[in-house]
Amino acid sequence: MSATGTGTPLVALACVTEDVGGVPHAAVRQVYVSALESVSGCAVVLVQGPAARLPSVLGRFDGIVLGGHESNVAPERYGSPPGPGPRAPERDELALSLLPLAVDAGLPVLGICRGLQELNVAYGGTLRDIGALPIGAAHREDLSLPRDEQYLPAHDIAVTPGGLLHGIVGQDTVRVNSLHQQAVDRLAPGLRLEAATSDGVVEAVSVADAPAFALAVQWHPEWYASSDPVSKSLFTAFGAAAARHARRRG
Repeated sequence: MSATGTGTPLVALACVTEDVGGVPHAAVRQVYVSALESVSGCAVVLVQGPAARLPSVLGRFDGIVLGGHESNVAPERYGSPPGPGPRAPERDELALSLLPLAVDAGLPVLGICRGLQELNVAYGGTLRDIGALPIGAAHREDLSLPRDEQYLPAHDIAVTPGGLLHGIVGQDTVRVNSLHQQAVDRLAPGLRLEAATSDGVVEAVSVADAPAFALAVQWHPEWYASSDPVSKSLFTAFGAAAARHARRRG
């Protein structure tokens, strides 16, 4: 039986500490919770750390989700000189220590935006800042637009034939939104390229030998998870993997 007592998969959603009115809050955008509940069919628990305590409770969950955040993974984490912020060191520690453990334990894993970058760093890859590069403008949101419009599809990505993502979306090319400044530089050993743009930006990766669903995307499917077919298919696939895990867990 799942932790909810109803058979509903229970997933851990990583959050960060944010200051609200001078008081620290454990924070995550509501769109992630809504997508996981309404599309994936999961119950959600926010996790923050300390990271050292989490391995002992991994067995209580049926999936792990690492969503986006305005902070950057600290370059020191992948052997580069310090770079631009903002930073969230507790999120770095949580994600980089938790991800390999979760994958090895057979927990379904979904990474989004920062979550993809964390997965790459956790497995030994590196990141680059594309904000100042000629290609950077094509991957940043237009801040003059209303927030909902910033998350509309912005460019095409080529989906790797025969990969996990291709099996989910069933298309060779899909159109996605783009709101990021950092991107994969060197793809980590053990990760498989699932999608990329024509200008060479990695848009999706999976863990090649993972015993369960382990996929991360650079775009933000959570914003229109109920209405956009590609976004809905991602959250549906993750939910199905979490449900399988819940059934096995009994």
